[in-house]
Amino acid sequence: MNRWFPTLMCSALLYGTQAGAINVGAITSIIIPAQSVIAKEVINTVDDARLVSLKVERISSPMEGGKVIPMESKQEVMTTPSNLILPGKGKEVFRVFYAGPKDDKERYYRLVWNDNPVSEEGLSKTRKAASATTSATISTILVVTPRQEKFDYQYRDGVVYNIGNSSFRVVAFGPCKQPKTSEEKSKGCRERYYVMPGLGVHLKFVDINHQKLSVGIWHNEDYINVK
Repeated sequence: MNRWFPTLMCSALLYGTQAGAINVGAITSIIIPAQSVIAKEVINTVDDARLVSLKVERISSPMEGGKVIPMESKQEVMTTPSNLILPGKGKEVFRVFYAGPKDDKERYYRLVWNDNPVSEEGLSKTRKAASATTSATISTILVVTPRQEKFDYQYRDGVVYNIGNSSFRVVAFGPCKQPKTSEEKSKGCRERYYVMPGLGVHLKFVDINHQKLSVGIWHNEDYINVK
């Protein structure tokens, strides 16, 4: 393989997020080929009721620079509910359904969560003064892997390449290449990445030549040992 795949370092996409008053869980959600729906639990972290709404946009890429592009149909991605009033300290489940094409193409969507305070009359209100419970917008990512999936990868010289048509997660741990603290010397380093089709990730912190190095891939619900 002579072609160089750009490094994709997106560990931040994998974790939970909270802004304003609500917590919407993991930033990246994935619908695998065997699924058509996912559930997203939303938690109100404050004592006041909140109006929570959800909008879905299709995007060209989940990475920085991704642009909003048209859906192929109005029913491509649907949600229920589209909005609700969440009582103080309450939680509710939003469900996101994929009913788009069943082909070999991976698709990406932005889930836009709007969180607004609710008046005693149950209506959303706007506040100009900044506070922890004013209106907030949170964006998370939905990845729909191809319904006709081809999973494939290559590992060479500390680089994991995604040569299939669906994204996967790379995890690596082992002795650090250049340990900077006593903890790194004793416990080693860990790396986590999200790798899209046609890209590769270069392990930066672990010692790729050490015999205790472990590199693996999480594909759907399966763990594949790479090294």
